Order: sequence, then structure tokens, then C-alpha cells
Amino acid sequence: MKPLISIAASACMLSTAFAGDIPANIQTAIDNPLRTEDNRTRDEARKPGKVLAFYGVKEGMTVVDLASGGGYFTEIIAGAVGPKGQARAQNQAGDRFEERKAALEAQYAPFGNIVIDATQPGGPLPYEDASVDMVLLSLIIHHLHYAEDSGETMPARSAEIYADIKRILKPGGVFAIIEHKAPNGSSRQQSAEWHRISEDVMIADVTGAGFTFEGSADDIHNNPEDDLQNFWGESGLRGKTTRLVHRYVKPAK
Repeated sequence: MKPLISIAASACMLSTAFAGDIPANIQTAIDNPLRTEDNRTRDEARKPGKVLAFYGVKEGMTVVDLASGGGYFTEIIAGAVGPKGQARAQNQAGDRFEERKAALEAQYAPFGNIVIDATQPGGPLPYEDASVDMVLLSLIIHHLHYAEDSGETMPARSAEIYADIKRILKPGGVFAIIEHKAPNGSSRQQSAEWHRISEDVMIADVTGAGFTFEGSADDIHNNPEDDLQNFWGESGLRGKTTRLVHRYVKPAK
């Protein structure tokens, strides 16, 4: 694994501002009347056009939305990949999922290309090796970078999760990550208490799992009023945090 200082320097060199128009397939998906009104209300804060354009969501892709919840990105991805593509809405199996399953099935049915997948806790993702073009992990990785028994090293269970994501991605496939940002140099414990992750730790963990860091779109979610050292659920910054928008790829070989 590279030293954090080298990784942080690489991050600076690879950081980019989003430039260009929103591709037609993505804009059409955002405007899709099949989307729920509740999800639409989040568009201004989440800026899905810029985010999914940066990740390169194209027609015909198979995209897994990990821990997809209420399907905010799932709905847009379904429209963006079109009828020849597929959106896979992954959630953890259990009572909470079972309570929501029928409502999600009704929500997704009109799209025609969304498949709901339930993964047993601790079990592998239910996809074949090298079968997926993109995996999206939105606002979840702050749960993966710290465990009390692992201290300032990546938890073993998280390494297993990243290995499984790498397994299902095609060579050259994209691992797309969005997360609330903590300052570089923050301890894993402190940033976890803030429900955030620092860029240096995220790059170290994901590249250490065998992915290549292609860059970040650090202008999409940048709030100068966010000091990065707060739990957004209590600080009034819910939906307004500065966020990391990173693109990683599975090496072709």
C-alpha cells in the first residue's frame, strides 16, 4: 500500500472540476416522470446530472446501486442505462428490507429494468464474476473505514466487501463512491463519529483493495460553510455537506 502522503498528493493531481454538458441519457433520466416526487426533491442538493456524467453512466450498462435504500440513484440509473441496460437495487436482507420490499417492487415496476437484490448479512453480492459495468456506493463508506478492534487500519470485513465488489466488476469497470468529507489527517475513529471519511483514508483503503484511483470531481459538492468536522445529522448540514465524489476502476489486467 502506498504511503498516505503519496496518495494524498496523487489525489490533488487527479482532482478535476466537472466540465461539459449533461449527456442526454442522464438528463432524460432525471426528467423521467416515473421518478417519485420524494426523490425529485433531493435533486438540487445531490446534483445527479453532474455526478452520473462524471462517472460515465451510459446506455446498455449494468449498474449496481449498493445499499440503494429508497432508490434515489436507482431510479435515475434505470433511465440512464435504458431498456438494454439494467439497474440492480441491492439492499441487505432482514426485517427492515422485508417491510419495504412490496413498496419498492411497486415503485420500480414501471421502469421495467430494475431488479431488487437482497444480500444476506456477511454474505457475497449475488452477481456473477466480471458481470457488472459499475458499482455505486453513495453515503455508505463512512460505515466501512473504522472498527474499534482494527483501530487505524482498514477493518478486515471492509477488505472483504471491496474484494467482492472487485470480483463482480468487469475489467475496466467503475467503482463510484460518494461520501461526506472529513479533513485529511483525521483519525478513523473521529471521522467515523462525524459520519464522514477523509480523502487520504478513502484512497488508501480502496486502492489498497486493488482499484485504480482515476480522479475526483471535487467541485460538485463543495460547501464553504462546512468545516468538515461535524456530524451533519446534528449540525444542520444534512443534504448540504462537502462531499467526495471519486471514480475508481478495476484494472484491465
